[in-house]
Amino acid sequence: MAFKTDGLGKAYQKAQNESIRVKQFATQARNALIAGNVSANAVIQIMSNLKSSIEVWDTVSALSGIAQFARDQEDDQTYNVVAEFSSMRTEAVAARDWVINNFPESGGFIQKDTLEVDGAITVRVFTPAQTVGLQTALADLVAAIA
Repeated sequence: MAFKTDGLGKAYQKAQNESIRVKQFATQARNALIAGNVSANAVIQIMSNLKSSIEVWDTVSALSGIAQFARDQEDDQTYNVVAEFSSMRTEAVAARDWVINNFPESGGFIQKDTLEVDGAITVRVFTPAQTVGLQTALADLVAAIA
């Protein structure tokens, strides 16, 4: 048998690390959305980051025994990690879905760039007013992570 390098401890730590990372990322992204215009690339990056976080949380939350492991790790037998995962995931999905539902598209293709009459390509920008819903969704996500 080989030395084990994974398991509930590593998985729980991975979920915690991902939560810390996404809280920082969501805070910075929200601040940028509030501060001024942001590029379409930045909005797509928000969606992509959230997609990755959701996948990590889904993998960890599906592990058998993770709920009891979390209670033991936190030294709190009333801690409901499943509910906390669900709440955090719900807010991340809402922010991701805001981008999916509000990003300009046509026929399944996103409209990220503008082709100018001289052949120049410029990246679309979004104003703070256009991203108010995403700002709110990101604030809700940040609030769901202690």
